[in-house]
Amino acid sequence: MHPHTETPPLPGSFGRNGVADSSKAVAAQNYLNAPFDAKGFAARLVAKRFSLSPYVARLVCELAHIGGRVA
Repeated sequence: MHPHTETPPLPGSFGRNGVADSSKAVAAQNYLNAPFDAKGFAARLVAKRFSLSPYVARLVCELAHIGGRVA
C-alpha cells in the first residue's frame, strides 16, 4: 500500500487581482491510511444492528463467513 499525498484547499491563497500570496500556502503532507479490516467492520455492523457483544458478533460473522476474503 502506498501512502496518499493530499493537499487541503488553500482558502485565501490568492490575494488581490488573482496574485498568489505565498505566506498563506500550506504544504502537502503524506497520510498513511490503515488497512481496511472487513471482518472487523462486519462485526461492528452486526453488533450494532442486533445489540450483541463484539465477541459474539465476531463469532457470528466467522460462522456465517461474513467479511472474510473472497476466494
